Amino acid sequence: MGKKKLQGADGMNFQLQLTIKGLESINLPEENLANESGNDIMKISCWGGKLSAYVNLPNAIRPNNVQPFQLSDCIKIELVRNQVIEHMRSYLQKHLRDKYSDEFLSMMSVTKMECNLTIKCVGDCKPRDVIRLFEKSFAKVTVYKETDPNGKTHRKPERGITTTKPHEWVLKVYDKTFQQRQAGNLKVESNLIRVELVFLGRMLDRMYSNKKSLEDILTRKAIKALIDQYQVTFDEICKKNITPMLNACVQEIFESLTCSTPRKEVSETLIKCKELVVDTEILRKALKKWYVFKKQPDSSKRIVSFYREKNMGFPEDVLRTLKLMHNSLG
Repeated sequence: MGKKKLQGADGMNFQLQLTIKGLESINLPEENLANESGNDIMKISCWGGKLSAYVNLPNAIRPNNVQPFQLSDCIKIELVRNQVIEHMRSYLQKHLRDKYSDEFLSMMSVTKMECNLTIKCVGDCKPRDVIRLFEKSFAKVTVYKETDPNGKTHRKPERGITTTKPHEWVLKVYDKTFQQRQAGNLKVESNLIRVELVFLGRMLDRMYSNKKSLEDILTRKAIKALIDQYQVTFDEICKKNITPMLNACVQEIFESLTCSTPRKEVSETLIKCKELVVDTEILRKALKKWYVFKKQPDSSKRIVSFYREKNMGFPEDVLRTLKLMHNSLG
């Protein structure tokens, strides 16, 4: 697998509560700064005296955010920072007039930062297979929902899932190709999977301490810190959630093999444990363990090949895709 580094920054949310007399509960209209493709580089609004700004770094330098803003893009960060700050200054001067102060810009503080890894699934793996892998790795997830023309909502877990570590991060895993095509980008590459982390208050405090202003965050140093934290958190999720889930699947399939009807062990187990086969490699490992337990020659590869040819619909190359994610970090 290649060593190309693929993760990078995406969106950033900044906020400021206005406390100057007459501005404590002011409402201002939402305005946006868009790129040539019509995608937002920045959105600004104010409601109840709370000034909010969302900055989408990839859209500042590319038509869309399919590819995140990477360290190699930081050669343009000063131009992006100036563009964002000038747009915000213009917005505030227009609406606040004589009450405007440049201090408002320096007091804006980041409240959320998004970093993601977007790759094309390996081999026969599909985005839904990776999403399912992550879904099984967490006790509680929220799945993607779709509304039909009649207003009915349908759960679509194969499109994406979300889970949270309160006050630290939100994890989103979703079919980026589907999301882009829904948005009208029909030329987007097929089978793209996105693993996105949205870092929240406590994590941002650890990453940046009190240096969380627009000027502080829109720098190469801050973006590198974000990408480094993504790598650390991704590795922690793999170690604490994904690997234990995979080991548990192997163990449960193995136990089913040991207590099934003689000479029907594999067929009975596959009927009973189909949902545990998140990758054919998991089935192969369980079979290998079973043959060692029975003190018989290892026929795991032959059995997997047999059921692959029968087109049982078991996911393939999911762990290879996960490995590519690891190789693409840094």
